[in-house]
Amino acid sequence: MKNLFLILLVSFKITTIQAQIPSEEFDKAKMEYKGTKSAQAKMLMRHIEIWGKITEKEAKLDTAFLNLLSIKIGVTKEQLQNYLSSKNITSNEIGGDLNSPVSHIIVSGKKVFAKYFVIHDVSSPVYKTDFPSNINDESWSFNNVSQWTKKVTHVYLTRTGKSKTAADFSEGLRATKFELKTLGTQSRGLYIHIELVQPRVYPPGNEKNAPVAPKPGFTDAQYERLALLYICSSFRKNEWLVPAFHANIDQKLNDSHDDPQNFETKKFTDKILEVLSEIKKK
Repeated sequence: MKNLFLILLVSFKITTIQAQIPSEEFDKAKMEYKGTKSAQAKMLMRHIEIWGKITEKEAKLDTAFLNLLSIKIGVTKEQLQNYLSSKNITSNEIGGDLNSPVSHIIVSGKKVFAKYFVIHDVSSPVYKTDFPSNINDESWSFNNVSQWTKKVTHVYLTRTGKSKTAADFSEGLRATKFELKTLGTQSRGLYIHIELVQPRVYPPGNEKNAPVAPKPGFTDAQYERLALLYICSSFRKNEWLVPAFHANIDQKLNDSHDDPQNFETKKFTDKILEVLSEIKKK
């Protein structure tokens, strides 16, 4: 019985250790989360349930993607520019000029460039009971990327796969409670922020707090463009950024958010590898 109790106690401790709270795993001296990039990604990309609940101990990420985080970018500027030209994609759609570095912070008197690629959803517009049938079509007005102008993110990405730069990746922004309330102004430039267009429905909840997202949460076109934005921002740093979900970064903080909802991580990581392969052929 004593041995059984010890086994249960050890198991409980292991479970407790695995259930990390990102804000508690942040090293303010280094201005980064503890652990390798792979460990950080597993913590910061855990699935977000309705109402922002997080029960997953760590994200289930493909080995191929985790391996990618530890190697060089592996594409040239010419290859990336050729890919963009072949798709008629302009710099205003991908966070700015590829020749410009990403945003930075100052740590111990030295420049430290952005480390994290934060995925949000706009959680709007809000509808009562049902979504319109055309939310994934050009005819839905919120897929008109020109209407998304508020400078609270670097790039907006519609459900039709169109994107628009609101702030160049070189410009430091703060868009999470953790940055705004915990880290303060010293964190301006540590995170790259992307807002994906996604409407919400209530009940449950209400017009001001509608928790129900469409299923699937995002379109294939969004995942493909999001993958490209991830590659472009990482290219400008010359090192892979660590992807993160807004809700994970703000977990357990007051007034934390619940986004992104119904995000399919495998679709995203598969698209990164797929787009990267296409770029290398250019």
